[in-house]
Amino acid sequence: MLLSIDIGNSVMKFAVYVLPSLEKAAGFHIAASSIKSSDEYRLIINQFLSECHMLDKIDATVIASVVPSLTTPIYQAAMEISGSKPFIIGAGTHTGFQIDIDYNSQLGADIVANVAAARMVCPQPFVVVDTGTATTFTAVNRCGHIVGTIIHPGLQTCLDALTGSAALLNEVPLTKPASLIGQNSITSMQSGIINGHICLIDGLIEQLRKALCNKDEVLSLIATGGHAPSLIPLSCNKMNIDPDLTVRGAAALYCVNRKHK
Repeated sequence: MLLSIDIGNSVMKFAVYVLPSLEKAAGFHIAASSIKSSDEYRLIINQFLSECHMLDKIDATVIASVVPSLTTPIYQAAMEISGSKPFIIGAGTHTGFQIDIDYNSQLGADIVANVAAARMVCPQPFVVVDTGTATTFTAVNRCGHIVGTIIHPGLQTCLDALTGSAALLNEVPLTKPASLIGQNSITSMQSGIINGHICLIDGLIEQLRKALCNKDEVLSLIATGGHAPSLIPLSCNKMNIDPDLTVRGAAALYCVNRKHK
């Protein structure tokens, strides 16, 4: 059994996969807003594993992290749980695909993991849309190479920036209003943030389609992230939603690197 861990800015996801099939056995997530000790994280993970009847069955762990301050306590907790050093996705990780960007070390572990998982289900070329703290678009060409990314503030980040900068605007639920044109401050903000984000997604996908595809090629699309279930269905582009894309991709990268040992 492999414990795969995705440490994001807002959420940490944990999933147990059976090797080598990568069949998911269980999963859960917690907020990543506060730093706990490694012992606290170990107790949280052990409680989850105990409830799933998987305590003492974890043979290895893999971590994809974009929050360095959380990596160390999670690493220590995971090492105590599995009895072996966790594999951390980062510089030097064998991916099985080419990364054609200026500085590979600047590419987030979550983006690499997303592409590793997406390659198993998406024909090339494809784009991964990740709707989290940031909304990211990862472009993969017809040869299967990552050729770059687009990063934009996510839904909650946009709302926080707006309410933090405007004295008369307060926090509102991130739900799509009934009308495009708001009749009050709440629905006006909701329309701007939700509808604006949908236009952003659809507009950038159209531009990415022109950049990645020849005339008769189809651009495959897959989405993940906390806002994907509510946001992506509003897009005019058809795309699969996979909430486990990052943790499954991390597990896939662990398998690739185990073969290179």
